[in-house]
Amino acid sequence: MGTTDTTRAVTPRRHRARILRIVGTAILACSVGLVALPAASPAGAVVPSSGGVPKRMMSGWLPYWTTASSVDAFVANADLFNDISPFWHNAAKSTSTPSRVTIQNNSLSSGSRASNLATLRGRGVAILPSITDGTGAGHLSSVMKSTTKRAAFVSQIVNLVTANGYDGIDLDFEKFAFSDGQSTWDATRPAWVAFVAALGSQLHARGKQLAVSVPPMGVAGNNYWVYDWAGIEPYIDKLRIMAYDYSWSTPGPIGGPLSWVEKVAAYAVSVLPPSKVQLGTPTYGRDWVKGTSGSGCPSTAQKVYDSKNIGTAISGVPESSWKRDGASQERYFNYTVTYGACRVSRSAWLPDAATVDARARIASKYGLNGIATWTIGGEQSSQWAPLREIARTLPFSAPDGPRGQAVSVKVSKKSGKKGRKVTIKGGVSPARAGVRIKLQVKKSGKWKTVNTVKTAGSGGYKTSVKQSAKRSVYRIKVVGTARYLTTYSGSFTVRAS
Repeated sequence: MGTTDTTRAVTPRRHRARILRIVGTAILACSVGLVALPAASPAGAVVPSSGGVPKRMMSGWLPYWTTASSVDAFVANADLFNDISPFWHNAAKSTSTPSRVTIQNNSLSSGSRASNLATLRGRGVAILPSITDGTGAGHLSSVMKSTTKRAAFVSQIVNLVTANGYDGIDLDFEKFAFSDGQSTWDATRPAWVAFVAALGSQLHARGKQLAVSVPPMGVAGNNYWVYDWAGIEPYIDKLRIMAYDYSWSTPGPIGGPLSWVEKVAAYAVSVLPPSKVQLGTPTYGRDWVKGTSGSGCPSTAQKVYDSKNIGTAISGVPESSWKRDGASQERYFNYTVTYGACRVSRSAWLPDAATVDARARIASKYGLNGIATWTIGGEQSSQWAPLREIARTLPFSAPDGPRGQAVSVKVSKKSGKKGRKVTIKGGVSPARAGVRIKLQVKKSGKWKTVNTVKTAGSGGYKTSVKQSAKRSVYRIKVVGTARYLTTYSGSFTVRAS
C-alpha cells in the first residue's frame, strides 16, 4: 500500500481528500473477492467536431504535492483554460502582524515556485494562486470582524499578488462552514462581505482578479449561506462552487447525483451572472469500509484515489470491472478483502472522464464560465478529447448582462359537468425554481394575465383555466429579472370542442 502524505496543511472539507491521498498505486497485500462485472459505457456520445477553436471553459487547482504532473497536465491542455490556481499559500495565525495573520508559502521552495510560475505564464491564462485557511476555528472570522485587522489582511493579500506578479488571487476559506459552527454565521456573513468588498476593490484598482472557492448554496443539506453569493457578487470575478464531497462518511457519489448538481447551478445563476460561475468537479474518489466480519481484523481506513488510477487503485481490479451509477455518472466497485480470519467489506466510488463530461454539459446548459477541477493532474487522460469537443460545440460564458431563457408548453383538456378544464404545463431553461410564469389570454387585441404560478426546482410549471369561450388564444409569459430576459411562448389556440 502507498503511504499517506502528512506534510500538508489541510482545510476541513474539500481538502479532506488531501489527508487520505494515496501516493502512487495502492497495493493490497491480501486476497480480493471479485465478481465479474460488465464494462461501463460512457455517459452520452460527444457530438462530432465542428472545427474551430475550443472555448476556454476550464479552471482548476494545481496541488503543490503533485506540482510536476499537474503543471504538465495543464500545459498540455492550456488552450481549454481561462484561469488556473496553483495551491501555493496558506493563512496562519500570527502574533506579530497587525492582522494577526501571516501568509505562508506551501512546501515549494521560492525558486521552484518562480520556475513553475514562469512555465504557467504566457499561455493566455490568468494565474490566481490559492490561499487556504490554516488559522484554526474562529480565527479568520474574528479578523474580518475587526475593521483594522481586516484592512491589514487585505493589504497583505494585495501585496502578495503585486509582489509576485500574479493575475489575482483565489480565496479558499472553508472554516466558516466546517469548523466555526452555523451559530456564528449571522455575525460572520457581513464581515466576510465587507472583507471581499475591500479586497476586490483594491485588486480591481490594480487590474487584478479575485476568485473565491465556496461550498454549495441553494440545496437542502448543503446550503452554506454564510458565504452570501449575492452579497459578494459585485466584488468578485469568479465564484468556484465546490460541488463535491457529496458523500464523505458513507459510500456514495463524490460529486453527487447530476440532479443535485443541476440544482446548485440553477441557484447560482439566479443570484450571479453565469459568466462569473465555475462548477467545481472532482477527479478523485474514495474507498470506504462498509463492515467487517471474523477475527483479527487490522486497522482499516478510508482511502482516496485519483481518477487516473482507476485501473490500478484496487489490486487485481481493471477499469472494466467498475460499474457506473446512472444518477451521478460515477464509477463504483464493491469488494471484499480477506486478512486471515477477517473479511473486510469495502465500497469504492470514483468519478472518471465520462463523469467530468456530464458535469461540463451541465455547466454549458446553464451558461456558466465553465468547470474547475480538483485536481488538475488527477484526471484520466481520456477526459481531454471529449472536453475539447464540448468546448468547440457547446456554449459557455454568457455575457454579464441579462441572458436568454426558453419555455416549453404542453396543453391538455378535460371535459366535465362544470365545463372544459384546460391544463398547461411545461418548463423553463435554464431550469431553476421560483420563476414567475404567467398564463395570458388575448382579448380585444390585448394580452391579459389569467393565472400566475412559480416554477419548481426542476424548472417545471403547471397551471390551468376553465375554457368557456368557443375559442381562445393563449400564451405563456416567463417573467424576466436582472439576470434573465422576459420570454414568451408562441400563441396557442384552445377550442371548446
